[in-house]
Amino acid sequence: MEKQPHIADSRDSGLVSTARLNRQRRSPFTADRFPEWMDHHHIRLLFVFAIMTMVTVFCLGWALYTIQQRLIQSSGHSLVQAATDAASKLNMLILERSGDIQLLSEAPIAQGQNPETLTQYLRQLRHTYPAYRWIGVTDSQGRIVATTTPSSASLDQSQRPWFLLARNLTGVRILDAQMSEESDVTSAITVIAPRHSPDGRFLGAIKAVVGIPSLITILDDTMQVLKDIEWTEESHLEYQLLNEHGDLLADSALQQDGHLNLKELGVPSATLVTDHARGFVEETHLRRGTSVITAYAQLTIPHAEPNVRWGILIRVDRDSILAPIRSFLWKLSYLSLLLLLPLVGLVLWMIKARHEEWSSAKRESQRAIDAESALTKRTEALHALVVATQTLSAQQDLDGLIEHLLNIARDITGARYAALAVLTEDQREPGQFLSIGFDDAAADAIQSLPFDLDARESLGQENGTLSLHHLEKHWASQGLPADHRPMTSYLGVSIRCHDRFFGRLSLANKQTPHGLVTDFSELDEQIVLTLATQAGTAIQNLQLLHDSKEQAKHDSLTELLNHSAILNALTQELSRAERNHQPVGVLIADLDHFKRVNDTYGHQVGDTVLREAAQRLRETARSYDHVGRAGGEEFLIVVPNCDLEALRECAERFRAAISDMPFDTPSGPLTITVSIGATVCSAEYPLSSELLRKMADYALYRVKSHGRNGVDIVPHPHTLAGEQLKKIA
Repeated sequence: MEKQPHIADSRDSGLVSTARLNRQRRSPFTADRFPEWMDHHHIRLLFVFAIMTMVTVFCLGWALYTIQQRLIQSSGHSLVQAATDAASKLNMLILERSGDIQLLSEAPIAQGQNPETLTQYLRQLRHTYPAYRWIGVTDSQGRIVATTTPSSASLDQSQRPWFLLARNLTGVRILDAQMSEESDVTSAITVIAPRHSPDGRFLGAIKAVVGIPSLITILDDTMQVLKDIEWTEESHLEYQLLNEHGDLLADSALQQDGHLNLKELGVPSATLVTDHARGFVEETHLRRGTSVITAYAQLTIPHAEPNVRWGILIRVDRDSILAPIRSFLWKLSYLSLLLLLPLVGLVLWMIKARHEEWSSAKRESQRAIDAESALTKRTEALHALVVATQTLSAQQDLDGLIEHLLNIARDITGARYAALAVLTEDQREPGQFLSIGFDDAAADAIQSLPFDLDARESLGQENGTLSLHHLEKHWASQGLPADHRPMTSYLGVSIRCHDRFFGRLSLANKQTPHGLVTDFSELDEQIVLTLATQAGTAIQNLQLLHDSKEQAKHDSLTELLNHSAILNALTQELSRAERNHQPVGVLIADLDHFKRVNDTYGHQVGDTVLREAAQRLRETARSYDHVGRAGGEEFLIVVPNCDLEALRECAERFRAAISDMPFDTPSGPLTITVSIGATVCSAEYPLSSELLRKMADYALYRVKSHGRNGVDIVPHPHTLAGEQLKKIA
C-alpha cells in the first residue's frame, strides 16, 4: 500500500502546540505593566498617526485623479475607435454607390438606345438601394432620356455645371454635399459619370443623388451599439457629421443640418477634424454648456477632385464618464466618516493592549521561529504541489506535460538531475528517455537501470519509491561495487496510466544550501508520490481528451469531417488565405436522386452508397484538402490554394470519381451521379464563409435545374444579376 502524505505531527519537535500558545495569550493585562516610554510619547504617536493619515489621503487623492484621467483617456479612445469605424463604413457605403454608377456607365444597357429599358433599370436600382434619391441619364446634348422621376424626363441639363463637368471626365466623380431639388431639399452628395461609346464618343452623362439621411443610419447604429455596451440613454451620447468647411450635414440632437457652421461657432473638435485624421478633445457643449469628451475621425470621400473631406464627431458628457468613480467616492467618504474616528481610538487601545502580549510572546520567539521554519517548508512544498497539479492539468500535449513534470519534480525536491524513462507498449524495454539537468554520472547511472519485468522485481518497491539503497542492493546482486555508478542520492517512483506501468521518474543528487546530501527526505518522497499520481491522471485525461476530440470531429457513418468540423476548416483556410493572399475553392457535392435509392433499395444500401462516395471523394482529394459531410447526401469540400481554372479541373475530378464507376452494393451495381456547385474566394474578391457556401449552393442549384450530373461555378458575386444576388443573400 502506498504511503499517505504526512503533513504535520504534534510530536514534531519543530511545531508549537496551538493550545499552549492560546493559553499564554490569555495572560491578564494590568495598566501598571504598560511600558513607561509609551506614556511619555503618546503625543508623538498621535502626531505620527496624523502624518500617516495625511499621506494616505494624499495618495488616495493622487490615485483617484490618475484613475479619473485614465478613465477619460480610455473612454476617449473608445469613442475614437467608434468614430473611425463609422467613418470607414460610411466611406465604404459611398464607394459602393459610386461603384454602382461606374458599372452603369460602362454597362451595355447605358450605351443602348432603349430609354424604357434604361428607365426600368434605374428604378430597380433605386428600389434596391434606397440611398439613391434620384438617378438620371442624359443624351449627348444634355437632355434627360431616362430617370427615376417621371416629372424630370426630357429636362434640358446642358448648362448645368455637373453636365459640363461630366463631358470632360473619364470616370466617376463625387461632388460634395449640398442642397438640391432632386434630394427634396435635404443634404445629398452627387455622383456623376460620363457615357462613352466603344469608339470613345460622348453619349451623355449619368447623375445620381445620394441622400445624407440614408447614409447616417450607420452613425445611428454606432450610437446604439455604444449605448448598449458602455453608456445609457442618460449619457447624452451624440454625433455630428460636417464637411471640411464646418457646415453641419447631420446631427443626432439639434436637427439643424445645413444651417449651422461649427467652425464659425468656435467648436475645437470641428477645427481639429480638418487637420488630423482622428483623436479626441475635451470641450464645452455648444448648446448645454457642459463639459464633454468629443472624439473625431476624418472621412475622405473617394473619387472626389479636389479632395473632399468630412468629419465625424461623437461626444459624451464628461460627467457620464466619471459617474461611477464619483459614486464610489461618495460611498467611500461616508464609510470613512463612520470608521475613521472609532478606528483611531481602537488603534490606540490595541497598541496598549497588545504590548503585554508581545512581552509574553518574546520569551518563546525562538521556539516559534523554529516551528515556523518547519511549517514553512511543508507549506511551500504543498503550495508547490498544488501549483504543479494545476500546471499538469492545464497541459494540452504529452511532451509539454512530461517536460513540466521533470522541472516541477526537480524544483520541489532540489535535485540536480531528473529523468523519465517511458516504456514501450509491451512494457519489456525502455522507449523514450527524457531528462533535464547537467550531471553525467547520474545520467549514466539512471540510463543503465533495466526496466524489464525481472529487473523491476529485483529492484522492488514498484508501487512505492526507490532509493539509492535499493540500487546498491541491485548492483551487489549482479556482482558490481556499491559505487558502480557514483551518485550521492537517488529517488525513483513509478507512474501509472490506465492501471498500466507508464514509466519511472528518477531524481538524483539532492542539493541544499549546505551542499549535496546523502538522501531525499520523507517529505520529498510523499510529494513525489503525489506528483506521480497526478501526472498519471493528467496523462490519462490527455489521452481521453485526444480520443474524444477526434471522435467529435468526424461523421460516424462516412468517417469524414462532420458539419461543424468542416465549417471550422473552411474558416481556418479563409483566414490563412487572407494572410497569404491565396485563393480558396469551395465545392458542394450532392448525390443525384439519393432519396430514390433509399426508397427503392432501403437505407442499408443508401448507407453503403454514402460510405463509398465518401471514400472516393477522400481518395480524389489532395492531402491538404478538407472533405466533410454537410448533411444527408451533401458533401462540402474546401480546396486551399486553388484558383478558378484549377477549380474547374478539381470539380470535374470529383464528379468523375463518383459518376464514372458503378457502386457495388448488396443489391448489385448501382450507377450514382453527382451534381457539384463551386465558387472561389480570391484576393480580388474576399468573401465570408457564409456567402461562399451560399454561392456554391446557388451554383449547385443551377446544375440541378439543367439536368444534374454536372459542374457549375460562380466565380464571384458580381457575375450574378440583382435577382440572383437576392436569392443567395
